[in-house]
Amino acid sequence: MLPILSLTLATLLIGTLATFGSGRYARFVALATSLAFLGEVLLLLQAFTSWPGLSPAGVPKFSDAETYTWISVPWLQINYAVGIDGISLVLILLTAFLQLATVLYTWEEAKQPGPWFGLVLLTCLGCFGVFVALDILLFFLFWEAVLIPMFFLIGYWGGPRRRYAALKFFVYTHVASIVMLVALLGLVFYSGSTSLDFVRLYGPARSLAAVTQVFLFAGLFFGFGVKFPIVPFHTWLPDAHVEAPTGGSVLLAGLLLKLGGYGMIRWALELLPVGLTHLQPILYAAALVSIVWGALVALAQRDLKRLVAYSSINHMGIVLLAIAVGSSLGITAAVLLMFAHGIVSGLLFMVSGSVHHAFGSRDIASVGGITPRTPALATMVMLGALASLGLPALISFPAEFAALLATWIRIGYWVLIPLIFLVVTAAFYIWMMQRMLFGPERGIPDTAVDLPRFEMAGMAILAALAILYGVLPGLLVQVIVNSPIAAGWP
Repeated sequence: MLPILSLTLATLLIGTLATFGSGRYARFVALATSLAFLGEVLLLLQAFTSWPGLSPAGVPKFSDAETYTWISVPWLQINYAVGIDGISLVLILLTAFLQLATVLYTWEEAKQPGPWFGLVLLTCLGCFGVFVALDILLFFLFWEAVLIPMFFLIGYWGGPRRRYAALKFFVYTHVASIVMLVALLGLVFYSGSTSLDFVRLYGPARSLAAVTQVFLFAGLFFGFGVKFPIVPFHTWLPDAHVEAPTGGSVLLAGLLLKLGGYGMIRWALELLPVGLTHLQPILYAAALVSIVWGALVALAQRDLKRLVAYSSINHMGIVLLAIAVGSSLGITAAVLLMFAHGIVSGLLFMVSGSVHHAFGSRDIASVGGITPRTPALATMVMLGALASLGLPALISFPAEFAALLATWIRIGYWVLIPLIFLVVTAAFYIWMMQRMLFGPERGIPDTAVDLPRFEMAGMAILAALAILYGVLPGLLVQVIVNSPIAAGWP
């Protein structure tokens, strides 16, 4: 069998190294690598018909699985183990689309283009590795590898407070990573396994005593939850987004936040179901607080980029709520919503960057009536805002509807809290559109021009996906349910 996952990793690795050394040609190498990566992922998607089911021991199998011994001593076995199911495949698809869109949007980057495009590709390489890794050490190495390029993207190409934001991002997420690693190693220790492989850990981990599962699940929840981010560990996110360059914000919101959701599903819910049962009220509380806080604080923002950042906390709170429900519908909704948020938040951060490029400001109150002067940019502002507030026929609507339905089935009238604050989400986006797009012109310099062609190309990819998967969400759902936990087993 062709080792397609290893070949895809090799494509990204070789392309990333070549990009770093290509100087002024880096953008072309990055584009070629991104197109090759997307092609490989589409081949994976086309060949993926169903998850392979269960082994005779009742352990889930993975498609395109590869396992090679990496470190072997009598008391420890560490493997290079990779594989995919429907959940990881959908998030890999998101990674490929966002990488291509980011390369196109930042095509005119003139400040050290080699390192810039190399770091963009390295970030996506790390995310791809996280989504396919089935060994704890391999998973952790890819997880940490993502932090390094994002630290430099923010710290070198960011805004006036870039160093503070980059350091805060790194400290918060690295501390959480250490807690996550301790919990994962504790899982290995208490299960009595000599292997760090997910497949080998599956049965022993699920058989652990309830108290052990609770403590391990709590550690994983903190480690993954900071990446969501859950309130009150969210304060790194607005600073990182506001100071990050536009391409960095796209990858940060579109991909890095999804690592937390994926980790919760793969390494916490699948391995420690009893821990989820006991800690479910805490997860519900954290999710509801994040939903409420994110919406209310977003409502008070004047900076367009900061508004999108706080709305991400609100949307990822809904993802956490769907995960906490623990049902097959909830997991399917959570993954669909992660994909939707990655596309829509990426589009909105591109919009905020283009607004700043065109008008010299992101202040919602001081820039208005832009539609006659910049109709293409105004169209993208409206499309991104309507998708984010959950307009039917756009990508967020089916995901949020499924998440709310799963919540209603499990905890009844508590669903009114996220439902009410979805109205608040609609309010701040309508408020933003009313002030920026319509009325008399204000804050528009004579030099303002509509979207440059490469910025338009990056946005067009995400806008087309928002419409396609809004109209045909079944294209994603039929992939997501081809995974044991989304299919309702056990």
